[in-house]
Amino acid sequence: MTRSVVLLLGLVAVFLTVGVPRRLAGDAGPARAPVSKLCRDHGGMPSATGVCTVRYGRETYVMDAITADGFDEDTARYQRRGCEQARALNEREHSFVYHPTTGVCERRIHDARTR
Repeated sequence: MTRSVVLLLGLVAVFLTVGVPRRLAGDAGPARAPVSKLCRDHGGMPSATGVCTVRYGRETYVMDAITADGFDEDTARYQRRGCEQARALNEREHSFVYHPTTGVCERRIHDARTR
């Protein structure tokens, strides 16, 4: 076999294994909403690093459900489950509140004077 045939077979094997990059195929993937707009739409504040945060009381929480691909329902669901599990522990120092708009489980610390 000539060198060009071997090279061609190698390229075919690579494309069959890896595939054609989306940009070459003309498919840029799903349309993405700007993270900052999505963050604000869900009550958050975008940071310079691209992370979406929200404040509850004195604490700042990262909104893990806000991604470049949109609002991640699975992540928000896991946050809600974590909140439910934390509430089930029935701690006296903390209470946990799930916020569906932001997908955040807020931990509230109870002051020892109010118990």
